[in-house]
Amino acid sequence: MQQVGPSPALVFGSSRPLHPHPKPAAPRTRELTKDESDGILFSFETLDPEHTGYVSHKQLKVALRALGFGVKSADVQSLLARHGEESTRLDYATFRRLVADALSQRSLLDEHRRAFQLFDVLGQGAIDFMTLKRVVRSLNMDIPDAELQDMISEFGKDGLISEQDWLAIMSSE
Repeated sequence: MQQVGPSPALVFGSSRPLHPHPKPAAPRTRELTKDESDGILFSFETLDPEHTGYVSHKQLKVALRALGFGVKSADVQSLLARHGEESTRLDYATFRRLVADALSQRSLLDEHRRAFQLFDVLGQGAIDFMTLKRVVRSLNMDIPDAELQDMISEFGKDGLISEQDWLAIMSSE
């Protein structure tokens, strides 16, 4: 299709396009939960203790790692490029958009697997009574041993909760 008349940029006295670097929005696969949104704000405030209103790319990487993403500097650069971000300092709105993009890409199944890995501290592929007891104590929860043993017996097999057992429990909520 041929353009009729001058380009819109020329009408306004510039030979440059009106938006030389439009910020493309990355598609989200799901909406964030309230907890995730609250976590993003908490992360930003934690990384900006002097209340400057900005965080660095390095701090974005720290936030993403704290959320369980095994990102490297190149991954952060790719995320920034995908959103058309060139600034070295990120305000809260930009930080939120970037972290929300990463979080929304993660599926519920990924979240359940990540939660299992937090409990499977020994990396044995299963949660036993002693491991469950240690994790519960580290969370400052007071659950009697008998109740923990009941959990293992009800949801696991042979005294262990496997990842498959865990995923079945989590998907039945």
